[in-house]
Amino acid sequence: MSAASELTDTITIKKLADMVAIVPYLLGFHPAQSLVSVWIDDAKVKGVMRLDLTQDPSEMAERTAHMAKVLSGNGIQRALLIGYGPGSQVTPMMDAAMEALPGAGIDISEAIRVDDGRYWSYICTNVKCCAPEGVPIDPTVSVPATAAVVAGMRALPDKAALTATLAPPQDLDHSITREICALAREASREGNDWFGDGVKQIVAALDHVQSGGNLDAETVAWLGVYLTAKPLRDMAMTYVQEYDAETHVRLWTEVVRKVPPAFAAAPATLLAFAAMCRGDGPLASVALDLALSVSTHYTLAILLTEALMVGLPPSDMLGRDWRQMADDIVAQVRERPSAAWPVLPEGW
Repeated sequence: MSAASELTDTITIKKLADMVAIVPYLLGFHPAQSLVSVWIDDAKVKGVMRLDLTQDPSEMAERTAHMAKVLSGNGIQRALLIGYGPGSQVTPMMDAAMEALPGAGIDISEAIRVDDGRYWSYICTNVKCCAPEGVPIDPTVSVPATAAVVAGMRALPDKAALTATLAPPQDLDHSITREICALAREASREGNDWFGDGVKQIVAALDHVQSGGNLDAETVAWLGVYLTAKPLRDMAMTYVQEYDAETHVRLWTEVVRKVPPAFAAAPATLLAFAAMCRGDGPLASVALDLALSVSTHYTLAILLTEALMVGLPPSDMLGRDWRQMADDIVAQVRERPSAAWPVLPEGW
């Protein structure tokens, strides 16, 4: 699920070809073998949701019922459906969706299939506008697509390319992390203010990234170790309203890519949270996949995955009392300082 960018409030989508052109920018990548619902409310695009195609009838019913539930739960009353791929693969799942959504009270304004530079409508029968051989589309001459590029939005070739944006650079040296782990074990035994020092490091990193800087290897290593303590990880979340979501996304992307894989669960989950706050469901999804690949039972990642699946809007993510949450964390650590000590991965 991905909330629509503010871009859709400032441009006009006049035809189906424009909608096809803008969807990859709302998803962050060009979909393939997919069924996408575009959420429409008050003549504006409010979000998109993508499902992988399946040929299993029971899975089709389950996935399209889930889509209907998510849209209904978000108060969506109208949607446009776009299937990507050959007709033999798209049509069965499109049929299931065209049954599930109206059953949940959602009107389908149009349903089309996109493949090989053309689209075909499942609803329109007028050969003048919906020719049997398909309607040619060229996203490169689309005004909405051009506006998306100018606004800094991106559409990567596919989901794998989006996942690859979190891949580590080659030949990273993690020796500094081992040194910091040794220091962290000693500091904890000596009763140092691990929590206070960690908060200062997190704030300094946010300030640095917000000003356009990149983190040095030592800072990344310290952050990776600090964030193994859940109170420090949770404290990082509370700064979501003091720094814009883009700053959080850039910071935690850099940390995710540069820490040893064993330390990636916390920063990947923070990245997913920041992505959800800016309505970037695809990035949140791949970040959560990464977090859970490191630790299959990572509770916060599981909770955010569930929130993503039900289409929790960014306003709900941002609407809680983060100052109270920060006060509660401080009180918890004050009562039990060891709660903020690092929990280092095995072998570190």
